[in-house]
Amino acid sequence: MKVILKKIFYFLPFVFIALAMIMMVHLGISLKNKEIPSVFNRAILYVVTPSMEDTIMAGDLIFIDTNEEEFFEGDIISFRRPDQQELIITHRIEYIDPITGLITTKGDNNFDSEDWEVNFSQDLIIGKYVSKSGFLGSIYEVVFVNSINMLFALITIVFLLIGVIEFRNIIKLLSKKKEAELEQEKLQLIEEMKEKLKEEMKDEE
Repeated sequence: MKVILKKIFYFLPFVFIALAMIMMVHLGISLKNKEIPSVFNRAILYVVTPSMEDTIMAGDLIFIDTNEEEFFEGDIISFRRPDQQELIITHRIEYIDPITGLITTKGDNNFDSEDWEVNFSQDLIIGKYVSKSGFLGSIYEVVFVNSINMLFALITIVFLLIGVIEFRNIIKLLSKKKEAELEQEKLQLIEEMKEKLKEEMKDEE
């Protein structure tokens, strides 16, 4: 059992590093393809406009459920702007056409819906708004650039830190093991010398 645990702890940092590398590659591919990367069906977006105030403030980080497939009037969704799909909009659903399923949205702080958010396809929806954090939004604004998804960045950093810490622990364990082996060799050598001295003393007698 101890041998199995040692093997697990030995390979653990390499697993973390591999996962971090996979996530970084996935992040890079997603951003290159102008997709929103997500972890466990959750994505994080940074809000830059006040169109949803006071529900969502400019500067907030919002958490999006990218696995949601059913939407209703009143839901807050994040979607690609129909006429400029590189832009991500987060607005509330005002109306869903019961026949075509086309969606019309509006910002809570806007007087009326913009022309581009009237009757657009649900294929443009990224996900449904779950929650927000103004505190994390402030940190994000200071630390990260807008093109990087914070969730992936944080997870990548955590995995790399864990990997480095585990790697250092393994080096320390190996060093201690080597020291213990050297100490054992010294003790064995001392015992051999004692035995040799005893034999020499017997021979002299």
